[in-house]
Amino acid sequence: MNLSPAPTIDYSSEAYRQAYALINGVVIMGENHADHHFRLLADAIPKDRDQLLALAAMEGRHAREFVGCGRNLQVQANIPLARKLFQPLHDSLTTALNQGELVRPLVIQCLIIECFAIAAYHCYLPVADPYAKGITTWVIDDEHLHLNYGEQWLQRNFSSHREEIAGACRQALPTTLTILRELWKDLEAIGIAPDLLVTEFSGLLNDSLGAIGFRPKEAMAISTAAVARA
Repeated sequence: MNLSPAPTIDYSSEAYRQAYALINGVVIMGENHADHHFRLLADAIPKDRDQLLALAAMEGRHAREFVGCGRNLQVQANIPLARKLFQPLHDSLTTALNQGELVRPLVIQCLIIECFAIAAYHCYLPVADPYAKGITTWVIDDEHLHLNYGEQWLQRNFSSHREEIAGACRQALPTTLTILRELWKDLEAIGIAPDLLVTEFSGLLNDSLGAIGFRPKEAMAISTAAVARA
């Protein structure tokens, strides 16, 4: 991805630090949840256990590295608010697993959350401080591995779970976009254009839905309907 030079940002300003505290908290919480989710999936899909545990370990490392990004700026992550924002998605995923479902948890974690993370990290790179930029760059590569796992599993099971996949997207996408809406002003405060993040996220998700087996118009209809509901 061709990155333009970072704009001038005062990483030490109070406005930046307050916004970064929440954004950093959301990132850390998202990575910690992902670690936990992949471990739950490892129990639910025994034949892929080793692969899923490896993906979980990556997410745990990401969380620790992003804690370091906050420490580098001497910012304490706002974990309580971040946990509150993520709770609906986390509850939906764990409830589905407890009910013996696989499609909904995989859609939530491996498609929606991973596409959202990749989009957010792409948009963050041009405005990140030098320390965070180095970490975010390699984290993006890891996140594509997690996305690819979900795409491949859902592609193999597409014919028998087509409507379930679409339904899971329609259910979880508005919740995800609600999180983004809650972060809108904080994203702007650290230099990220939220509308561009939405565009990036929608594009990645449409590509993933296409890779799974949906036709382009079908993928677009799923994401467009979700944006309208959010």
